[in-house]
Amino acid sequence: MAGTLHASFEEPIGKRLRDDGFIQADESSVSKDISSILEGWDFRPDRPAVRRIVGDDGRPRLQIRLDLGLLQMEVSGRPDGKRPHGFTTALEYYMHLAEEAPGEEHEGGEFRLDEEDCMRLQQESMQFYHRRISWLELGEYRAAEEDADHNLKIIDFVVKYAENDQLREMFTQWKPFILVHKFLAGARQAWEAKDFDGAVERVNQGIEDIAEIYREQGREDAIENSGEISYLKKWLEDISQTRPLTLEQRVERELREAIASEHFERAAVLRDRLQALRQSARTSE
Repeated sequence: MAGTLHASFEEPIGKRLRDDGFIQADESSVSKDISSILEGWDFRPDRPAVRRIVGDDGRPRLQIRLDLGLLQMEVSGRPDGKRPHGFTTALEYYMHLAEEAPGEEHEGGEFRLDEEDCMRLQQESMQFYHRRISWLELGEYRAAEEDADHNLKIIDFVVKYAENDQLREMFTQWKPFILVHKFLAGARQAWEAKDFDGAVERVNQGIEDIAEIYREQGREDAIENSGEISYLKKWLEDISQTRPLTLEQRVERELREAIASEHFERAAVLRDRLQALRQSARTSE
């Protein structure tokens, strides 16, 4: 194991676990029944049911509805609010151990992640996944992209330090899926800023990055059948169909319509206007 983890690795701030594993609570506290919290907030199997709340301590949190309850998450740091060994995340803690390990400045240093380490990082990845899809549902695309980046960093870290290929595969299999969310979030940000070319560029970059993963694995045949790539290509089509047309594109469309309806005089005027627009664009370059 990379380092000995003391008992408080996953201990919530201000909470203690009893010997039987249950959280020690004040006997005079309010009811622990969450029925009233869930009332009127139905689970949706087709998409995440997410909402923002303000906690009793006045801090903002996210909640996502499950079929048998809910998940509540912090909006920054680890979604569960814990600080492993005083670090913001488990990834940050393990990165610190790697930096401090003897020989890590050279190839083949002593630091390695064993199965228990990887399970802790996998648990953290799952938490960031739940918060990421919550951000996407709420339209908070920058936050979603940041949480996707965190999980991509975990994958890169595990690939570098895991003690065997089986542990690496446990993480790398999810990389295309995370990249979809990352580039979708980036494209959404560009779209909202009316940078439509930027949105297209982000989606195309996602397609290329996922394809490159399959090439590195020697699985070029998987590119054509990739569900992640198909999803991004579909979104690319949606952008093309819904983005506002430029002046040049509008004139091109009017020209096609004029020719199709045999309004040749109007077509001639539109053709001259289109040529002028293109000449002006070349001059400005």
